[in-house]
Amino acid sequence: MKGMEWIFKELVENSDDIYVLVDKDFKIRYISSVVRRYGAEPLSLLGKNIFDFVETEKAELWKECLAGNNDRKIFEAGLRLTADEITYFDVTAYRINHHNEDGGQVLQLHNVTPYKKKTQELISSNKQLDQVIYKTTHDLRAPIMSALGLITLAEQSPEPQRLEYLALIRRSLNKLNTFIEEMHHFYRTGKMAIQQQLIVWEELVQEELDDQRMTYHPDKVRIEVNIHQPVDFCSDKLRVKTILTNLLTNAIKYADTRKPKHLIQINVSVTEKEAVLSVKDNGIGIEKQYQNRIFDMFFRATTQAHGSGLGLFILRDTVERLHGKIELQSEPGQGSEFIVYLPNQKCNAEALTEDTRAGSRSFS
Repeated sequence: MKGMEWIFKELVENSDDIYVLVDKDFKIRYISSVVRRYGAEPLSLLGKNIFDFVETEKAELWKECLAGNNDRKIFEAGLRLTADEITYFDVTAYRINHHNEDGGQVLQLHNVTPYKKKTQELISSNKQLDQVIYKTTHDLRAPIMSALGLITLAEQSPEPQRLEYLALIRRSLNKLNTFIEEMHHFYRTGKMAIQQQLIVWEELVQEELDDQRMTYHPDKVRIEVNIHQPVDFCSDKLRVKTILTNLLTNAIKYADTRKPKHLIQINVSVTEKEAVLSVKDNGIGIEKQYQNRIFDMFFRATTQAHGSGLGLFILRDTVERLHGKIELQSEPGQGSEFIVYLPNQKCNAEALTEDTRAGSRSFS
């Protein structure tokens, strides 16, 4: 018998699945050492209730499943084995000592997190596709119908009015083209692999300011830049540029016309761990009830400026693809500040062929 127990233990300990023995009160009496792969120590979990690690909203479902009379039960559940993230498992529960009230259960946990994430990505992609189709079939018809109507009027009008109608046609078609370009850029960057490139923030910000030079009047908008980069920073340059573009465009677009001067502050601080990019303005700000929705596809919190409602959606999507995070601080009438945290990737030898650290620099 002892030989069989040893064989059984070897099978359990060398399995990719986690095996857990819980008593009738669902306290952990044994857990296989494979749990170390998830950042937890087996001994530290002994005696704790299995429900201490279950998603709060799924705890009742767990209890119902485990309390059932069946000798074998299968269900899916999420466990927070460390403070970092939830891992999803297919759980197979086997009742032991079925006729004994003191009997417990053996839980076999099979990691299905990769499949769960793929499913969530597919659901998200389908939702985005539905939104794009809806937007295309409804909202994008407006500039097309407007242009067609103006063409008819232009054909029937004398020369001075014809030129005016042609200018309006151009405006409608430019609006349509802008939306198409934004969608194209979003899907193009979404399919590209993440690159590891050395980024000099001073050069990147200056390049963006040059690109945006024609979108605002320098007498009405003041842009201040402060960059502190004592160490190398590596990330995907195209995606980081996309983040900066959307932040600066948004800050310029939503200026408060009642104020004599529109101020935009761009701050960058780089460490070995991450780059923190902040774009702060004294614009119109964002109402509290809209702040949780501004990153949704096609959502616009104000009609002050024309736009597709894609800019902040693309911003959040790009930040998440780089495994970063974004924070918003905003007060209506006071302005907004977007803070983006981007992890500093490890540069490969090709990216670090020369030392291009920029140090600290401020400019306007």
